[in-house]
Amino acid sequence: AGGLLFVKPAPSASLEAAEPPAWEAVNAVVEARLAELDAESSIPFGSDTEINILALGLDSRKEGVEQHCDAIHMVTLDLSVWSIRITSVPRGTYASLPPGRQYLETDYYVSNACAFGGLDYGVSQIEKIVGVQADYVATVGFSQALGIFRTLGLPTTETLQWLRHRQSYAIGDPQRSQNQAVFMKDMALRLLGGDGVSTLMMHLLYSLVDTDLDFKTAQALYNAYRAADIASRPTDITLAM
Repeated sequence: AGGLLFVKPAPSASLEAAEPPAWEAVNAVVEARLAELDAESSIPFGSDTEINILALGLDSRKEGVEQHCDAIHMVTLDLSVWSIRITSVPRGTYASLPPGRQYLETDYYVSNACAFGGLDYGVSQIEKIVGVQADYVATVGFSQALGIFRTLGLPTTETLQWLRHRQSYAIGDPQRSQNQAVFMKDMALRLLGGDGVSTLMMHLLYSLVDTDLDFKTAQALYNAYRAADIASRPTDITLAM
């Protein structure tokens, strides 16, 4: 925690051009996160070169009550090699539930941890499952997801239904969770490739997500990953469960 241990990518004209603002923002993020980290926490922050963003899909509209975490994905940005790892947690994964009410034996899964204990409690249980703390949390409900799909030019209701579907799969929710991760990877490659996303479009997408990741940092990370040309390296976006 005494200093940054980033291993910068090999110099290139495109990356060097984007590096000063990106690395200034990234360094500020890591320094602030390390300063805030509770030294007694049993869950590690992780590598000094990684940023963990917990992406959650909630089964309600904005401001709903008892929101289940139905889509759970820890997105790890490795800034030493500019790769991305998406670690998915099926909603039915076992988790402890908060005391104070009676539960059925079948209630003890992580989606219910968010609903019965609140979002902060649910996040703490997800962190225990994944084994690393989230530096940032990003959540979307039904209405927000529909807005994102509409902005990206996707069929809204059909896309949401497909991402939530699990009944006809032999392995049910793990397959749904995998499908969601594949969708996230495909969208990342689409948004990071080609002509990229305008600042106006990024502002619009950002406004549809509830997150503690500030816009300036999100934009700096986006620009850095575009400069690193990750869209031409799809194998460097890996999926785990």
